[in-house]
Amino acid sequence: MKKNKVYIVLIAVVIIFLLVMFLLFGFDELKKESYDTTIVVGDDTLWVYSNKNWSRVTKYDQFNWKKFDVYNNNEKIGNYYLWYSKKWYVFDDNKEAVLTDGDILGVSANYDIPVYNHSISEIDDYSYVYDILEDNDLPTSSKFTSNYKVILDFDNDGIEEEFYVISNAFPMDFNPTKIFSIVFMVKDEKIYPIYTNISKNSGFNGCKPYFSSFIDVDEDSKYEVILSCAKYSTSSVSRLLYKFNDKEFKILISNNK
Repeated sequence: MKKNKVYIVLIAVVIIFLLVMFLLFGFDELKKESYDTTIVVGDDTLWVYSNKNWSRVTKYDQFNWKKFDVYNNNEKIGNYYLWYSKKWYVFDDNKEAVLTDGDILGVSANYDIPVYNHSISEIDDYSYVYDILEDNDLPTSSKFTSNYKVILDFDNDGIEEEFYVISNAFPMDFNPTKIFSIVFMVKDEKIYPIYTNISKNSGFNGCKPYFSSFIDVDEDSKYEVILSCAKYSTSSVSRLLYKFNDKEFKILISNNK
């Protein structure tokens, strides 16, 4: 009889312990996963993260007058209402318009989502660029219409990584055989490709890539990459959200799927 009582007490203690742990930690995780995390990029992209799944939203007006943390040029300007009519408009609590310059980033979530206010740097050493060109059967003498890098510790390991953009898309004063746009990261002297687009030159084809944002969307202390690629004329901008996982960059979602 005493043994049964001991077992009952032990089981009760275990159940109480598990319940306390769930209340302390599990509820917050459950609440975070079930909550819709919404990310607005420019005027042409709206993504929602819910229950560990990403989805693309095409009807933006359902988010009219919803509050977002709004970033302009990756600098936070405040918590504002957004309203969509062919483009996003920003309003304060008094419904007064807030002026922005260029693409905005809007973030709505029930947990903090850090956004890195990055700046671009000139490429001072082209050895990695030459390596990636050779790997893609492109001449190292290639001319560029876009070539720069961004330096940041994106995985929070205390060591800065370098993110490169090289492209010859939309050449005006030269005529290459191939149009290319390549984005890659260098970490521990190793190259990790992010985006590669190479095609035969047929006029103003291809697109010119640029980093929209480095943003920690899933609270793991590592930045994900929002890469945009501008096309010629009035064609829409391609947007892709990348995560570095298993030593490679994988697309979580784009504005095309």
